Amino acid sequence: MKNLSFHVDLDPRQASHELTEKDIQQVQEMLPDLLAAVLAVRHERRLAARATLVNLFAGRAEITPADSAQARMEGRARSAIQEGTDWYTAQQVAEFAKLRPGNPIGSVSRWKAQGRVFALRQGNRDLYPRYALGGDFHPLPAMKNILQVLGKQSAEWLTTWFESTNGFLGGRRPRELLLSDPARVLEAAKDEVESREFAS
Repeated sequence: MKNLSFHVDLDPRQASHELTEKDIQQVQEMLPDLLAAVLAVRHERRLAARATLVNLFAGRAEITPADSAQARMEGRARSAIQEGTDWYTAQQVAEFAKLRPGNPIGSVSRWKAQGRVFALRQGNRDLYPRYALGGDFHPLPAMKNILQVLGKQSAEWLTTWFESTNGFLGGRRPRELLLSDPARVLEAAKDEVESREFAS
């Protein structure tokens, strides 16, 4: 079993200026229970994944390389939602963008339909990445050209591309340069397409 370590951050606005020994002791006493809970959740997830595999093999379903690649992309996309950036519903984007009354959510959906931004579907709602929006929460002008160059790709693929380190960008992620150097991100998109066409 791998060793797990925990780091507890305390909000200085909510905590007193100094922690007492009693406070520290209470935190230390809680850590074993927290560790046990984390391990239990991991175990349950492992069992669920194993059950899924058993069902697949029992049904003699064949997993193709394309299936595996798609699953990897979706897994990365889901991780990106939590780790890479903030994601907003159409309602939140409309509120932050201060869109006119009437049908503000429809306006955000039109941005997506026009290829000015993309959204990742989660359940019954679209989630829009913060890096695709400017300070006014309207789509960055460069996004439309970049998405147009990348072509018709799934939102999971796009999320993975924007979130992955890119050799053309010197190891930076495309989303990291959208504001500071959008022209370079556009060139990276063209390089991606050319590399894909060459490989095929």
